[in-house]
Amino acid sequence: MAGGTQLEARPVEPRPAEPVALTPPQPHQPHEPPASRAPISPPPPSRSRRLFLRAAFTLGVIGGTAAALLPVFRADPREAGSAPAEAGGPQAAERFDEMYGGRHIQGTDAGVRIDGRPLHVMRRADGSYLSVVNHYESFPTALATARAAVDDLGGAQLSLAGPASH
Repeated sequence: MAGGTQLEARPVEPRPAEPVALTPPQPHQPHEPPASRAPISPPPPSRSRRLFLRAAFTLGVIGGTAAALLPVFRADPREAGSAPAEAGGPQAAERFDEMYGGRHIQGTDAGVRIDGRPLHVMRRADGSYLSVVNHYESFPTALATARAAVDDLGGAQLSLAGPASH
């Protein structure tokens, strides 16, 4: 080989066989292999590092989840979704009754009617609203949701049947 190390072939010399004594192990004494056998490999390394890392990861997940959920558990459910009104007291239910786009819209944040027909309005967890007319977009108030429904309906009327199987 050019530029490399050359290996020489050496003849293999057989080793003489060593006699092995076949004696049973003594009772109540640990069995030790004869010196002529290959030594037993050491036991695998302990799993303490793996267990430590697994425990550290688990504690990190638990701690992170607790930190993320802490504001939810500390929140007062009586204050959820209510903002102070202009007078400084608790906010009253939104009530509206108006003409918009040639349609008569009336209702509260609990229920909306367009030209006397019910519009199914749902409140989301973040406090926004959506309706069955436009359920891919959220609106800050029930009135804004009703106005968007009027815009999306155009000249069509709402069905009197309401939602079929919700």
